[in-house]
Amino acid sequence: MRSSIDGMTRAELRDLIGYRALHHLPVAAASRIGAVLGAGMARRAYPSADARIAALMRRLRPDLAASAKALEAAQVRFWGHVGRIYAEYCVLHKILSDDRISIDDPATLDAVLADGRPVIATFVHLGNWESCGSQLALRAPGRVCGLSNPMPANRVQAQIATAQRARIPAKVLTFDANVWRHALAHLQQPGGILLVAADEQPQGRASIPTFGRTLDPAANVHRIARIAARIGAIILPLFSERLPGARFRTRVLPPLEVSRQQRGRVDEQPLVARLEALYTPAVIDLLDQWFGLLDYR
Repeated sequence: MRSSIDGMTRAELRDLIGYRALHHLPVAAASRIGAVLGAGMARRAYPSADARIAALMRRLRPDLAASAKALEAAQVRFWGHVGRIYAEYCVLHKILSDDRISIDDPATLDAVLADGRPVIATFVHLGNWESCGSQLALRAPGRVCGLSNPMPANRVQAQIATAQRARIPAKVLTFDANVWRHALAHLQQPGGILLVAADEQPQGRASIPTFGRTLDPAANVHRIARIAARIGAIILPLFSERLPGARFRTRVLPPLEVSRQQRGRVDEQPLVARLEALYTPAVIDLLDQWFGLLDYR
């Protein structure tokens, strides 16, 4: 990280100070600070988002909204989780090296990675998804290509992201007009693994679970289904679950075997439906850990 940037904005200075303050702290301490800031400052800064999240919790998890006190507690947990995510990104390297991540089914994960066919590892924005993806890259060094949103305009945030990515033995492709073509080329290399969020679609909106909405045909989950059918890839659905004490469990869902289809239009809807069916219970169960609540429209 550079110590200063010419013409630094107030937001960039704030983020640089925050990064320096958190980067050298133990993981648990940094995470706790993030929780306090998220549940306090961030929640107050986005009242319309907070109201939208409360409405979604009432709809999707009536048990979390059984009383005003229960709903308030769920909202505090959600905003605290959001704050933890940002703070933990500053100490991601320590999370990976401190043995803070377990895998619920390492045998299935390792069997898929050793299968020899292309693998599309999907995730949704639960728990600490950064640690989940980084752990996969460390388990299969040099084989993973992750798809990422473009770097933020905030130059300090961009530097932080670059520094953290440099620690992980994986290739990163930024979403642009050619990203899926490059992703396909990577998958067709021996041992190729593609890591991509299944719950994103254009304009930064959350896609699956749909909860009754219509999916954009350009949503990641549709692209995943089409590519998997084109090359006969294995889809490996993963997600991260936050545990107490800034610890995490990578959850391995049943892999989806995809038969290679002949040339012509791929009917991706059955595969999209299978992926959504796998992820919906996890998102509902861990709703106060689903970052997608912020982008649900």
